[in-house]
Amino acid sequence: MSAVLGNDDLLGEILLRLGLPTTLVRAAAVSTRWLRLASDRAFLRRFRRLHPPRLLGFYHTSRERYEDELPIFIPLPQPPELDVALRRAVFLLPGAAASSSPDNPVILDCRNGRILAAEFPREGPRARIFSPMHPAREPPVLPLIHELPRQPGQILFASCILLPEEDGGDDLSYTLVEFLRRDQEIFAKAISVKAGVLDVNVRESPSMGIQECTIRNTRRTSLFNGNVYLLGEKEHILGLNLASMRLFLIKFPDGVEQLDKVGNIELLRADDSGLYLLHLKGFQLHVWLYTSDSDTDIGGTWELVDTICLRQSFGQVAEPNWESGDALVALHRVEDNVEVFLRVDLVFFHIHIMNRTVKKVFEISPKAYKYFDIFPVMMLWPPTFPQLTYDHDQGE
Repeated sequence: MSAVLGNDDLLGEILLRLGLPTTLVRAAAVSTRWLRLASDRAFLRRFRRLHPPRLLGFYHTSRERYEDELPIFIPLPQPPELDVALRRAVFLLPGAAASSSPDNPVILDCRNGRILAAEFPREGPRARIFSPMHPAREPPVLPLIHELPRQPGQILFASCILLPEEDGGDDLSYTLVEFLRRDQEIFAKAISVKAGVLDVNVRESPSMGIQECTIRNTRRTSLFNGNVYLLGEKEHILGLNLASMRLFLIKFPDGVEQLDKVGNIELLRADDSGLYLLHLKGFQLHVWLYTSDSDTDIGGTWELVDTICLRQSFGQVAEPNWESGDALVALHRVEDNVEVFLRVDLVFFHIHIMNRTVKKVFEISPKAYKYFDIFPVMMLWPPTFPQLTYDHDQGE
């Protein structure tokens, strides 16, 4: 045993197979040597590729009127050890009432186990960042900025408020991004809002000429690898690199087209540099992989890597009326894992693309249909490792 556990390479391979971040954190408490191995950045990248952060559940805003939003959390089944950790979590948002109320917080973004919510107390609007897995932490209060100054002739066609990514992100900031049009050109503005700091530095991208600019769904934005991706154009993905503030366009694969008012396309992150595009056509789900050597994803290539027949995956869950083609079918993204929510009429299903499992998770009421929205919540990454007060490796 000492020959195996005394070898860093072998011990690293053992830790790599623990499967859950919670188990990894417990193992890291054995000694400073185990902690050093478990918290190493290269090791954590390998661990994440083998064991992506799990989907804990989702908030939904089941309301009959827009002003009565009430975020409710729906948990999903978890392994026993993760279940123990979830029992200590608090998913009720700070300031949320027990029923629908105009004073309830409004979810703006969910990312990496954190929720960004807007609040509207009498003293003025504000934003809070809440971590359900760390309920003892006081949620930081940030100013709520939802609009940037515009010059005459500048028309806003899309905006998003986003939490940082886990790689270098923090719990104290968010970014507001606006996409604007001026004549036959588009450009973007961005501002970082931090707790306790009033940052008035609005960054603006160079303009980019376009032939057509008709955004079909302004809420469908994604943040992967430092790029903001906006779905909405009929044949293109509009992207913005936040570091350089450069705009770019990625043309959809041949035969892929976004439909009006229907979520038939979603984007997911593929490892550290790629991009998955999921294209729903009837009950066929096509999985495309986009790879590029450029930070702004220019000049990349698409490859069709999988095609899934949803009727076969659903099996006995499928309803008879699906065969007629009358059912409304739409995709809802799950942060950056290769999994999605699929809505069929009023029923939501969770689909894991790689192992093709399908589970019914929720059914909405016909009255709440118009204003329904969904916000997936992932396990926090990277895990928070302990500070050791004693060391079993004192002799090393």
